[in-house]
Amino acid sequence: MLLKAPVENDEHTSTYYAATLGGHVTYPELMGQERADVCVIGGGFSGVSTALHLAERGYRVILLEAARIGWGASGRNGGQILGGFSTSAESLGEKLTEDEARLFWEMGNEAVDIIKARIGTYKIDCDLAWGYCALALLVLQILFRLML
Repeated sequence: MLLKAPVENDEHTSTYYAATLGGHVTYPELMGQERADVCVIGGGFSGVSTALHLAERGYRVILLEAARIGWGASGRNGGQILGGFSTSAESLGEKLTEDEARLFWEMGNEAVDIIKARIGTYKIDCDLAWGYCALALLVLQILFRLML
């Protein structure tokens, strides 16, 4: 068999982000019955964001995560906050109407604003540094053009 059986644990894989984690927060397991307006299943970016948005609007929310918050792919990313897509707005316009492409582009930028607001509102100590560099992509594009 080519695939290994999954290892059952709640620890992150060995990454820079796991190694530099400021502390390990644990939450109690759900025992018995609880009542809520909404139950969100999954404590990744989407689940935590959904639960927070609902709680801020006054809903009683329960967030269930099998391992720990950010355990899966959400806790293993490079930590970049980019509002765009892996393509240009013009390229989006080839598959969508102009209004749809603009809406998608604006939603991506709004997501960055939401993250910035959350960091401020909740005073999240996350070593935030704005900016990014796309040089590798630029170099690959130049090399590709030279090969044609």
